Amino acid sequence: MKIGYINHYYDIDTLVDNYLSRYPTIYGWCKSLRDLGLDVNVYQRFSKDYFFEKEGVKYCLIKDGKRSDLKSYQNSSLFHSKISDDKYDIIHVNSFIYSYQAFLLKKRNSSSKIVIQHHAEIPHKRLKRFFLKHLSSSADGFIFTSNDIYNDWVKTNSVFSGKNVAEIMESSSNFTYSNRIKARSKSGMVGEPILLWVGRLNENKDPITVIKGFSKLLQDFPKAKLYMIYSEDKLKEQVSSIINQSGSLKNSVKLLGFINHIKLDDYYNSADYFVLGSHYEGSGYSLVEAMSCGVVPIVTNIPSFRMITNNGQIGGLWNCGDIKSFYGTAKRVFNSPLAVESKKALDFFSANVSYPAIGMKAKKFYETLTDK
Repeated sequence: MKIGYINHYYDIDTLVDNYLSRYPTIYGWCKSLRDLGLDVNVYQRFSKDYFFEKEGVKYCLIKDGKRSDLKSYQNSSLFHSKISDDKYDIIHVNSFIYSYQAFLLKKRNSSSKIVIQHHAEIPHKRLKRFFLKHLSSSADGFIFTSNDIYNDWVKTNSVFSGKNVAEIMESSSNFTYSNRIKARSKSGMVGEPILLWVGRLNENKDPITVIKGFSKLLQDFPKAKLYMIYSEDKLKEQVSSIINQSGSLKNSVKLLGFINHIKLDDYYNSADYFVLGSHYEGSGYSLVEAMSCGVVPIVTNIPSFRMITNNGQIGGLWNCGDIKSFYGTAKRVFNSPLAVESKKALDFFSANVSYPAIGMKAKKFYETLTDK
């Protein structure tokens, strides 16, 4: 089976030399397909023309003269013509933002099956939903991280129901479980237990609810520590204010700020539990990274997190914005054997959201579309 994996957007400051490290999802997804025997070509709009091969996957970086953030209504005819020079069983288009481009590719490649993969897009406006629905109707199948997210799109009249749909995590992690004592000697993290937050300090991630819930937990687990890693710090002032008003929080919450991604594995492997207060996520990159290191999740009850935690069977789920729900869920999870819960997280990661698992799920889905 031959796959064309299509990316219409690129970061303008990305260089050829760091292309694969800048887009680890592209590399991981396509390598997993190649490892299963599929013929995979990546097509990427880019700042210059460049072609290379890595572990059997061909990468075609194409300069089409248009801005890096191609608008949803623009036709990149040069880019599409390069794709159409070959014949593909599956043309996999990333992001519903590019439903129009998927429609154009279907017209050029009528024998190919078109797949559009969801990447956290939210179609807010009614007119936008109308065009998205009709343009994406040309696709033969959709991929969402969670069937619940797809069902929400159907309910909001953003896509047609009845399409072939696969529930597949959009990315995975290359981090692995390692010795906790060694990791903690590097990270400096201590606590009984140790909680880790990796996510922006903004309203959607809701650090304030987590910190207030953690304050209640300290009454039962006074030696607990919460470490917070983040890039965006929109709510840092409010977060710091809450922490500074409480002696127990000042002693138990550590704002670490930005940590380079390549160093995060030591922090994940230092933690016992992973916490987030997200109200919406298209998937959950940091949650998957945590589980790849055996960190037990205590996260919100939203569609993507339900999928990643096997409906809360791994760790626990709590209600968005609800301090008491966070406290109750965390206390219940703390009272379960940590080693058992950690192994469950590792096993579920390996079987369902690792790159080999993602590749196998994608291959099976492609086969349902092509009967191959």
